[in-house]
Amino acid sequence: MHSIASVKSASGAGKYFTNDDFVSGDYYTDEHAGDVSMWGGDGAAEAGLSGAVSREAFTKVLEGELPSGEKVDVRDGRRPGFDLTFSAPKSVSVLAYVAGDKRILGPDGAQTLAVQKTMAWVEKNLAAGRTTADGKTTSVRTGNLVYALFQHDTSRALDPQAHIHAIVANMTKMPDGKWQALDAQKIWASNTVIGSIYHAYLREGMEKLGYKVELTGKHGTFEITGVPKTVLEAYSQRREQILAKADELGIVSPKGRDGVTVNTRDPKLNVEDRDGLLTTWLDKAETLGFSGKDIVAAAEKAVQAREATGPLERGYNAVVEAVKSAGAFLSGLMHSPDPLVDKGILRIAQTPAEAGAQLAAASAVRILNQREAAFDVDRVAKQALDLGVRGVTIDQVEARVERLIAQGKLIPGEIRVEGKMVSAVTTPEALATEERILARVEQGKGQAVALVAPADAPDRLQAACPHELNPGQLAAATMIVAGEDRHVVVQGVAGAGKSTMLQAVARVAEAEGKTVLGLAFQNKMVADMKEGAGIEAQTIASFIWHNQAHAAEPDTQGAREKREALQDTIIVVDETSMVSSDDMLKLMTIAEAMGIEKVAMIGDRQQLSSIDAGKAFAMAQAAGAPMARMDENIRQRTDQLRTVAALANVGRAGQALRVLGDKVVENADPATHAAEMWLALSPEERGITAVFASGRTARGTINETIQAGLVEEGTLNGDGMAVTIHESVSKTREELRYADSYKVGQSLRVSGQVPEVGLRRGLYEVTQVLANGKVEIDHNGRKVRFDPQKIDPAIKNDRLELTTKKEITLHEGDRIRWTANDKERGMLNSALATVTEIENGRVTVELADKETITLERNDPMLSRFDLAYSLNMHMAQGITTDKAITVMLSYEKNLSNQRLFNVGVTRVRDDVTMVVDNQDRLERQLDRNPGDKTSALESLGRLDIDGPAERTKGADDALSAAMAVRDGNEPIVVPDLASLALNDLPPMGASETDYSKEESWKELTAVDPMKPDEAGRDKTKEDLRAAERDDSLGIGPLDMDDLRGLPPMPGEPGRIPGLPEKNLSLDL
Repeated sequence: MHSIASVKSASGAGKYFTNDDFVSGDYYTDEHAGDVSMWGGDGAAEAGLSGAVSREAFTKVLEGELPSGEKVDVRDGRRPGFDLTFSAPKSVSVLAYVAGDKRILGPDGAQTLAVQKTMAWVEKNLAAGRTTADGKTTSVRTGNLVYALFQHDTSRALDPQAHIHAIVANMTKMPDGKWQALDAQKIWASNTVIGSIYHAYLREGMEKLGYKVELTGKHGTFEITGVPKTVLEAYSQRREQILAKADELGIVSPKGRDGVTVNTRDPKLNVEDRDGLLTTWLDKAETLGFSGKDIVAAAEKAVQAREATGPLERGYNAVVEAVKSAGAFLSGLMHSPDPLVDKGILRIAQTPAEAGAQLAAASAVRILNQREAAFDVDRVAKQALDLGVRGVTIDQVEARVERLIAQGKLIPGEIRVEGKMVSAVTTPEALATEERILARVEQGKGQAVALVAPADAPDRLQAACPHELNPGQLAAATMIVAGEDRHVVVQGVAGAGKSTMLQAVARVAEAEGKTVLGLAFQNKMVADMKEGAGIEAQTIASFIWHNQAHAAEPDTQGAREKREALQDTIIVVDETSMVSSDDMLKLMTIAEAMGIEKVAMIGDRQQLSSIDAGKAFAMAQAAGAPMARMDENIRQRTDQLRTVAALANVGRAGQALRVLGDKVVENADPATHAAEMWLALSPEERGITAVFASGRTARGTINETIQAGLVEEGTLNGDGMAVTIHESVSKTREELRYADSYKVGQSLRVSGQVPEVGLRRGLYEVTQVLANGKVEIDHNGRKVRFDPQKIDPAIKNDRLELTTKKEITLHEGDRIRWTANDKERGMLNSALATVTEIENGRVTVELADKETITLERNDPMLSRFDLAYSLNMHMAQGITTDKAITVMLSYEKNLSNQRLFNVGVTRVRDDVTMVVDNQDRLERQLDRNPGDKTSALESLGRLDIDGPAERTKGADDALSAAMAVRDGNEPIVVPDLASLALNDLPPMGASETDYSKEESWKELTAVDPMKPDEAGRDKTKEDLRAAERDDSLGIGPLDMDDLRGLPPMPGEPGRIPGLPEKNLSLDL
């Protein structure tokens, strides 16, 4: 574990870290094996600091004074330094202090060496200072730090906890020879990367000492094999007691827990009584029947056996073992060659680490590339290290990444991370996908036939619509029915009335003998398109699965029949911002192959992007796709919310939060408080108030709290029935190729055939994860063992899904949400239902269409649902409600972004309350993180998609209209319009590639993504049918049900008074 904190006082740090009890104690090992206090860093050497750390020198350095007397940045308020703390896993501490392995601690121990190597990487890659020239301040890498290492032995709770503090002084020597303050921004931002590097070095060190390790969590954390879990828990009991006491007192902050730690210590224990602490630890070990001596002896024996073999044999065997442990397959056992691994790896690999690094780097690229088109180089290294491949450290991974770049298998570029440009890489495949999308957009220009004459379109559309179309709606609809381009874009802000526009398009198209087919990312969006626009619709995944084989083999009888069936069809894609680049390219390829004349992509590029890699919708706009704009917001009904929506739409989330004024509520436990706020509403107010959450954890807390409150007030009926439900575990396809991803007790859902490991469709229970990398699973009493590494990494279909089990109590009246499909009975993924009766283990539910279904106790769908009192932001996109309570947490770095905020505040017509943990921190986090996806073309500087904001008339008009009239009863903070450099959308950059040239798109579309490759990775039609799954896209269920179809709630038995129903409506 690694953490970072500021040093607040130089004198205080000097007294604490140079206390004799900490730096001169025996640390319970002979000959002062744990005695660690030393200077480190090239900066320290340059300043003449070496050896043990004295209090005087340490304090002066933190105060900004070098041994020479030179003073560095002694202004008031400067930070003395930074504390990087490296904590060893609990099992390592137990083996060092309780079992007495003297090789772990001390100046030459595995722990110290791991920290020293990690700090060397930090110094080389992250040390920097600022320079200012011509009024512009930039950060310059210096490559030197001044730091001191101090080893400590206990946690704050006085449990055994080996950890080293690396106290980094706020100084560095600049290239011009001048000492000045350290620019530590990159060190802070790289906290988790530093942790992964440290864990990898410590794993390597412990393995060299003969121990076997097991990965346990994020950032490469691990434990030593053989140390019982009961022992680890016993030496962590003080922490559990502290957490329990903090929970009892309602304390959730880390600072508050520190206070609980100090105030609840056993008065008989003295932190300075080292002998007393050791006696306590050894007595506890004896009580547990554990000494650890056998584990240490076995490790020492393993080292002796390894050293007894000859160097040649030892080297070859080590390489083979490294490859096996990383999951490579000898003698051609791999289903298909891995392009990111050198051919003949066993023959050319010089060391085990080199072999393992190749395999780890290949997996890291695939893991990251599933979600992003381009990614930070440091993230590649971190991801590779976190896989825990034996012997692999940052040195080998960085060398391998450089080699992949040299080979052209990775392409270097830059991406923007929290407002700063950082080194990144993309893949040739991601680049080709984006180029082909843009080539098809250009290829499709002028290739469609107008349904009606442009001059006639406005009148025809207006006549077909029951409501008057505003200029934006009319322009978008006219472009679709009267344009001559195959691929067109409708960019509409949240609340622009895109569903009304689509309804008019559908009626005019039908009058001309055309069929409008709606496609959407989520199943419920499909249902809403059918109801709202009166058109046929299906999920994008379903459309691709049913048609990609025909696009790959267009001359077959089946393909000819499909083309005939799709003749005169117009495709309308809803919420296109959520469509990945891979799916967009497949969709476009199918449309061309099937003769579909027009594909209209509708959405808002400022809202949520795709889960998987790419931002095809925004990219098409930036590259100049034919586009109509719908910028008029007709949803919000108050001036305050119109201002908030206008600011959110132009990326000013922090300012929008301030405009909400007293509608922002701070609470230490936002999720629980939001649920209590909803429960405090009258039944009528509950009926028009939705509860949104930024992520799964908050949503779960809200669901449980509201359910408990409804039980207490008597709204939910009966004693309830205990059920076990399955929750999706977020893992990429590549991560599922590693046995460490599987945990005993989890379930594995196979949605298609996986012939390379012999798995068929069904639900399996994980019963064992074996040391040889295989996983044992059980299906109806039949146990099967498979090797995850044999899963073909080239197949991009999501055939496997891991789930965990959660126990909940179901009551009559509960609102639930399905998390899987049972199409035959009308239960769709993410659709809502209401529990109307529970009797003798049988559960009767009422679906959105008012049909009732009774489920027996063993019905699979009784494990495939969740409570639905709260929705996350992905579920919220596409709905409208009168009022909302929205939870966002400042410490959720990935979830607290401008796009999620945009969705959370633009769903409502009349009122939104934001419940947050800390408004100031959330504002800063939102302003730092726009939530943008990456693009291969953008990372190479060839296309500007999400560039810096600039002021436009559209933004001025939107804000002016929002602030023109204020509600007298609303205290509202109105921003000064003249001070805002706003735009309604980021500028549309131009691509350096002229995709209008015929040779460009012909070259780029020569390789058809629908066609099987030489390795036969695409499945046969039979496999496709067997693997069909409309909504399994590698993420948890996201669909949001249209509550209009649910039975009325107030006053009916078994219903929850006031839960939103008819007030939620689709906004396409």
